[in-house]
Amino acid sequence: MKKARECDEAPPVLLITGPAGARKSTLADAWARSRSGPTVHISLDDVRDWVKSGYANPEDGWSELSERQYVVARRCVARAVREYTEIGYACVVDDAVFPDWDAVGLDRWEQELQGLSVRLVVLMPSVDVLERRNSARRGHRRLAMETLEIIYGQMSGWRDRDVPMIDNSHMGVEEALRALDELMGPGES
Repeated sequence: MKKARECDEAPPVLLITGPAGARKSTLADAWARSRSGPTVHISLDDVRDWVKSGYANPEDGWSELSERQYVVARRCVARAVREYTEIGYACVVDDAVFPDWDAVGLDRWEQELQGLSVRLVVLMPSVDVLERRNSARRGHRRLAMETLEIIYGQMSGWRDRDVPMIDNSHMGVEEALRALDELMGPGES
């Protein structure tokens, strides 16, 4: 098998973002499974959950420790993506990437991915749909409603940017997958 660096160009890394409850992980997993070629899905939250003792939950407030844990998780994900793309795998990552927050912004992802092309897609369902989805969550992934609304407000800044966006408020996984495939175009689906 040719390494991606031996090919003309590695496929872009698909980075799916949106507020908590947007179904980033669900769509990223479905997209990866639907590819005809080898594809990897990595959820940044899953990597953050490697910490079993001393986990700094951002829900308790963004702190120096939660930021350090996030930075390490992003670095681990980026390293895995670079390794997989080097052997020809397509990659999709899901993470809460904020438009106006440098520490968790798109620029940091692009820096960590060291020259790989990044294709950002934002899932932005309505806040009432997010609240309904969030109420079904358990553990530290279930957010306080006020926190969810703050995240939604901050993520809404993507609407002012020239980025592909999907309102999946009333879409099942298959319909959202078709919308994502349309955004990605024929060469990337």
